[in-house]
Amino acid sequence: MGAEEDGRTREPRARRRGQGELEAQVLSVLGEATEPVTAAWVQERLDGGLSYSTVITILTRLLDKQAVTRTGSGRPVLWQSTASGAGLTAFRMRRLLEQRDDRDAVLSSFVSALSPDDEDLLRTLLNESGSEPSDPPTDESES
Repeated sequence: MGAEEDGRTREPRARRRGQGELEAQVLSVLGEATEPVTAAWVQERLDGGLSYSTVITILTRLLDKQAVTRTGSGRPVLWQSTASGAGLTAFRMRRLLEQRDDRDAVLSSFVSALSPDDEDLLRTLLNESGSEPSDPPTDESES
């Protein structure tokens, strides 16, 4: 006899979150911390009851991506975000972009939706970073 047949109803299964979503949640929690914190501290503040081992796995992945730092040898290990609020937002934007196969379309859509002031700012930042497309270097020895 199944659960529905005997009068009991089944709880709906929780939606499975993607790796990027969990990383963003952990980064958000770490962004609230004013000093390095333990994985248990992060776990307590996460909505959704993640296991301690899952939190450690996420923190380790973020460490590999250089989004967090880990301090302490032995116990307790302390974790801290490597970015400010703006840096965390930029990290999230990069993660979203990395999840798409159509990067060109996403970036094109993003840029076309910018205000003129934001477009000018982006252009200025690209010029300062040297990321603006330029003419290919010429080889003077061929002249």
